[in-house]
Amino acid sequence: MRHRTGLTTAQSGDSRSWWRVGLVLFAVGWGANHFAALLLVYRERLTLDAAAPAMLLAMYALGLVPGLLLAGPLSDRRGRRAIVLPSAGIALIASLVLGALGESFGALLVGRLLYGLGAGGVMSAGAVWVIELSRDAPGAGPRRATIAMSAGFGLGPLITGLLAQYAPAPTVLPYAVHVGLLGSILVVARRAPDTVAPAPPGSRAGPLIRIQLDPAGWRRFARGVVPMAPFVFAFPTIGFAALPAMLGGSLGRAPAAYTGVLCAVTLAAGVLAQPITRRFEPTVAARLGLLVGAVGIALGTFAVASRTPIILLAVAPILGAAYGVCMTAGLQAVQRLAHPDARGGVTGLYYVLTYVGFAAPYLLALASHRLAPTTALGVTAALIVAAAVTLPRAR
Repeated sequence: MRHRTGLTTAQSGDSRSWWRVGLVLFAVGWGANHFAALLLVYRERLTLDAAAPAMLLAMYALGLVPGLLLAGPLSDRRGRRAIVLPSAGIALIASLVLGALGESFGALLVGRLLYGLGAGGVMSAGAVWVIELSRDAPGAGPRRATIAMSAGFGLGPLITGLLAQYAPAPTVLPYAVHVGLLGSILVVARRAPDTVAPAPPGSRAGPLIRIQLDPAGWRRFARGVVPMAPFVFAFPTIGFAALPAMLGGSLGRAPAAYTGVLCAVTLAAGVLAQPITRRFEPTVAARLGLLVGAVGIALGTFAVASRTPIILLAVAPILGAAYGVCMTAGLQAVQRLAHPDARGGVTGLYYVLTYVGFAAPYLLALASHRLAPTTALGVTAALIVAAAVTLPRAR
């Protein structure tokens, strides 16, 4: 049974409250990505091999899948608030687990899985919530959602990298900062108006996961979104996880801080590049983002081959720009394809496909056991170009 979206927003007239939900996306993005600055710390303290840090990133992506798939459709029925705020609470608990039990690799795996579950619920339903609260600026919603997440993705690793490098308790203090940040923001977010009128208690629930598109919509989604989506997060994770790992001990005396800077530069470029999408149709913007990303991977291959880590400072903004353009283009395409009553489900599916890219560092680490790292990166660049070529022309 369908129910109207945008009802409570229209009643309250407060379409500017999007920033309250944007802050939740920011804080959850902070916790999702600040972990990258700690990977080298964990690898040294727990004597992990090269594939183990990538496995921690993959566990986060694994937790995201049920969160993303369930949260979107559930928020279409029960309201955005009923899903986003409890999901953020799960992320808060996961951050507490990671900070308290950081000396155990098994606990880190469980904590990252749990954080992925909470983050998935926030990101899919939260992004749609921001978009629906952005009625004062038509077309700005996808950019606002992506900027909020990207700011957290970038600032979190920068602060955590500095704390891990120069402050005491490097595996505890960063989580304490994040718990305080997210907890404070949840208090602020409680005042954000919902944009979905929950389904009446007596209405039929239907299937738990329902992603609604007509046949033409599914065809456009398969052709214009699916080939691009996995590379959205593959670009930044390769930039600040895979490439530094391939360079090994060449990162100098402050590897955690250096990794944090790479994360911040990558995601800052992602934020700055997003206005570009206003000038192009979503498929054109997605193709442009993919080709820019292929250039970044090629330059990263040169950095690995020449053992020159400073080149990564040039690679980071290129891969970040590719991420920002592709992410926003995909969100814009999804908003065009989905009926308002089904946006949560379709957006969740899109995010699932994008977070497949978090497995890229792990896959590259596995491939590097049999191939030279530069060969594995070259194959990746070729796949990106192939994906760009398969995207349809703008209609």
